Amino acid sequence: MKLNVKFPESLEKNQSGADKVAHYNWIIRNAPGEFLMIPKQELELDHGYQRNAVNQRRIDELCRSWDWIACGCLVVALRDDNRWFVMDGQHRKLAADMRSDINELPCLVFETAGRREEALGFLAINQGRVGVNNLDRYRAQLLSGDKTAFAVEAMLKSTGHRAGKAGSAKSVGCVGCLYALCQEDRERFERLWPLLAELHPDEAMTDMVIKGLWAVDKWLGKRSVTESPYREKLLAIGGKGLCHEIRREIAVIGQGGTRVAACAIAKYLNKQRMATREDKEFRFKAMAARTGAGGQSPQKPKK
Repeated sequence: MKLNVKFPESLEKNQSGADKVAHYNWIIRNAPGEFLMIPKQELELDHGYQRNAVNQRRIDELCRSWDWIACGCLVVALRDDNRWFVMDGQHRKLAADMRSDINELPCLVFETAGRREEALGFLAINQGRVGVNNLDRYRAQLLSGDKTAFAVEAMLKSTGHRAGKAGSAKSVGCVGCLYALCQEDRERFERLWPLLAELHPDEAMTDMVIKGLWAVDKWLGKRSVTESPYREKLLAIGGKGLCHEIRREIAVIGQGGTRVAACAIAKYLNKQRMATREDKEFRFKAMAARTGAGGQSPQKPKK
């Protein structure tokens, strides 16, 4: 299939009408590659520049559910001795080796002068890539019919929020965090979301408050931060106040993370004495977590 697409000449020339390539001395490295279907047994790996730490979990995922679109093309070097070496696509090659229904792999082949040129190519491929940000990934998940993404979108719309760059209180930029938590426990996510929305009426949500509240809610066991008296105390301080508490705890501990954020929220909730056994157990869990984050060993409260 050939696409007859011609870019406007204005893109190829500068404002004075001069060709940009000649004017700015732009260069091209290497010659264009050639597309070939190559038997997987003939593809080799050179661990002189390839990653030594193979991600076996990634390979297993590819094996279980092979996707030709996601596979795309492996980037392969053709050496002078007519041997094929994979410059990009090590995990796809190893996964294909484990499947009897895959005999050949699509490859974009470049003739190389040796291992040094291959190593430079390996670096150029991996350093030049731009990762997909969480917002773009979330939009693609919605378009693909992802059930977890649909659940997150339903919660956002229920409170008048939308996924987007955090430029206003109603724009939620941390959709990657919300997606992960919804995937972990959808029931808990649906219970906590209205409270999170109330905590941030005028400011954008942050990962550290969301993850901190999530951890505290898990520590409470059968109870929840959405219940009294926790709900009232949280609404009294608001999301901005919780951020302040978390930053202060980070300054004291000397490190961040979900556990430290949860400890800061738990300390705030524990400022007033709690009487029930469940509350005492919650306080101990918070103290124990703080110990793991760099605090001093707590003494378990007596029954």
